[in-house]
Amino acid sequence: MSNQHINNKEIATAKKPRNDASNLSLRGTKQSVSLTPKLRFKEFAGDWEFDKMNNITSYVDYRGRAPIKSNSGIFLVTAKNIKKGFIDYEKSKEFVPSENYNLVMSKGLPQKGDILFTTEAPLGNIALVDNPKIALAQRVIKLRGKENIDNIFLLHYMLAPIYQKLIIKKSIGTTVQGISGKELRKTKVSFPNLQEQQKIAAFITSVDDKIQQLTKKKTLLEQYKKGVMQQIFSQQLRFKADDGSDFADWEEKKLGEVAKVITGSTPSTSNQEYYGGKKLFVSPADIQGNRYVFNTKTTLTELGFNKGRKVKKNSVLFVCIGSTIGKVAQASEECLTNQQLNVLEALETNSNDFIFSILSFNGDRIKLLAGVQAVPQINKTDFSNFKFKFPSLKEQQKIATYLSAIDTKIENVQTQIAKTQTFKKGLLQQMFV
Repeated sequence: MSNQHINNKEIATAKKPRNDASNLSLRGTKQSVSLTPKLRFKEFAGDWEFDKMNNITSYVDYRGRAPIKSNSGIFLVTAKNIKKGFIDYEKSKEFVPSENYNLVMSKGLPQKGDILFTTEAPLGNIALVDNPKIALAQRVIKLRGKENIDNIFLLHYMLAPIYQKLIIKKSIGTTVQGISGKELRKTKVSFPNLQEQQKIAAFITSVDDKIQQLTKKKTLLEQYKKGVMQQIFSQQLRFKADDGSDFADWEEKKLGEVAKVITGSTPSTSNQEYYGGKKLFVSPADIQGNRYVFNTKTTLTELGFNKGRKVKKNSVLFVCIGSTIGKVAQASEECLTNQQLNVLEALETNSNDFIFSILSFNGDRIKLLAGVQAVPQINKTDFSNFKFKFPSLKEQQKIATYLSAIDTKIENVQTQIAKTQTFKKGLLQQMFV
């Protein structure tokens, strides 16, 4: 189901929120506020209520007791494991002895569907308990909605900007921000009736499921590509010529024999006339898993562009200095790069796309050869002397075309993930008050 379809079918047109003080009123000991969210399901109307967290949830604070840990036993969920909406069991793996479990959890056992909240380091991460057989560490608070609160609604509410901003406002500390249990209990939560809560919870959860499915699809495509590359570059998988004949054997060559290797250059940074134009100036920060560089953090004017060594469109960009050494991309247009990049422009009998693929496959290996030093680096001479086996140009082109098709599929899925995440961000901003 597309986002647009969900939007049109499920959500009524936004209503303007009424947030002036005259709309506030008291109902018994509990405040009632006539606020309505910008986006709302059309079958619901009327004002949302709000109340203190302490009044709408049962609450267990696990701080103050450091559990004895062991190499095995019951998984200990720490603040490191709790992310924005889920528990990451791979991030940190700590355990408490099984025989100590009841003592460690003497304040209250978790149930599936309970909410976990991190009070500091990091502050404000929230997840749902998906396995009740866990222990909870310090800096973690467990919340469970009372009869008028849906836990999943509360989870999404606490992840929404309106609540995240509130806990930041209530936090203390500069280097490490944290919120006290007392302040957390006093925070106010807005909520509609239970039926509307459940509808909102189910809708946002369906968006989360979509993101999860797309992320899994992307991971599978990346694993598939890695496996195919393994077979291609070990020559277990060979392509045939168009007439069905075998291609010639691969030949070992240095990078400097298949491409012109260029080190980047930086126009004088003291001349402001060189910077801020429309020309791309690529640095390692612009190479983050993307195959082509379309945007750069720093740009050049025509004047600045003419002061450096120009890089041709489709050239291969390889990070040779710094923490991201080994990352590879290609230039989407003519550009300049800084000195932390080596650029390869394929010679006549070789393909830029093939060189990109073989360097992508071997990037980590090259990174290891850079040595262990404060700032790892590979100089141009050493880089040019790296040897790989290269097929004929025709076979290079067939390989590059096949791998590029997989890259396109991966990029398309990544685009869908980004769009769905943006859609969810909009929901969290507009469906809660």
